[in-house]
Amino acid sequence: MIFVTGGTGMVGAHLLFDLVSAGEKVRALKRPKSCIQRTEKIFGYYSSDIQLLMQNIEWVEGDILEKDNLRGLLAGVDQIYHVAAMISFDPRKRETMIQYNCEGTANLADLALTLKIPKFCYVSSISAIGSPPEGTEANEDHPWQNYMHHSAYSESKYLAEMEVWRAIYQGLNAVIINPSVIIGPGNWNSGSPMLFQKVWNRLRFYTRGGTGFVDVRDVTAAMQQLMKDEVWEAVKNKRYILNSENVSYRELFNRVADNLKKERPKYFAGKVLLGLVWRLSSLRRFLTGMSPSITCEIAGNANKLCYFDGSRICRAIGFKYLPIDDSICNVSRLFLKDFDRK
Repeated sequence: MIFVTGGTGMVGAHLLFDLVSAGEKVRALKRPKSCIQRTEKIFGYYSSDIQLLMQNIEWVEGDILEKDNLRGLLAGVDQIYHVAAMISFDPRKRETMIQYNCEGTANLADLALTLKIPKFCYVSSISAIGSPPEGTEANEDHPWQNYMHHSAYSESKYLAEMEVWRAIYQGLNAVIINPSVIIGPGNWNSGSPMLFQKVWNRLRFYTRGGTGFVDVRDVTAAMQQLMKDEVWEAVKNKRYILNSENVSYRELFNRVADNLKKERPKYFAGKVLLGLVWRLSSLRRFLTGMSPSITCEIAGNANKLCYFDGSRICRAIGFKYLPIDDSICNVSRLFLKDFDRK
């Protein structure tokens, strides 16, 4: 039995689709208020047998912060894919996010260790990798540096990953993946899929920064390949950056715009403009209580180049990435298909 957290999110839903399509027995954790229609929507991008596939998922309700309840839900499980995470750049949610991501991961890792579950896969992030000097690609061994400009999300993923390493030191067998920015279809109003919505609505501004990108299908394929019996002894208790290509934000916006047949962003947003925008966004939050559309952390990173080396997994298991151009083309097609239904 395979246990999956985060099955109603973009990565988790794609992972569930892969697993049930392969005939695996899957138990998926969801919160009582989580919407499995999001998972059904993602299944629908790749299959017409949505309900048949969904019937092969054993949905269980719970919370990764409730350790005692989790213990009973892990009965008969021999693999855990821990995908669930809280993602927010709202300063008001900083402590809540750090607690959820760190404590929740610690609970699962502790239970996997106590119950002697043979395989544990944790989805971390490149935000838990140290930031290299511009012009240098960070690899898995690049040290984390604790400084004030890290986002709360970065800090939460770093601390959560440390809980997995702590459990590994105590005897847990686990593998950690650190995906770069994940390109895939999902909720077009949040997360990385929102980029396509922004460009569709005629995004006007670009920045000079850039980072790494990877297809969601590569992320879930890598997770499953790393958990295979034939490679497990060689890959366990290691981390792997998943990064197909390093791309500037301007070039990414241009590629998306071209695929959506929209005008490319043509105005440069420099430090002064970004500083004004995030301050106005903070004022709007103060006056209305709404989450800010851009924060100081986001503005500070918009013109930075943070590039990553995702080749270790290629050498380890012969993994091959989808080209980012193909990813953008595929996701644009699905976005346009959804738009035509409206």
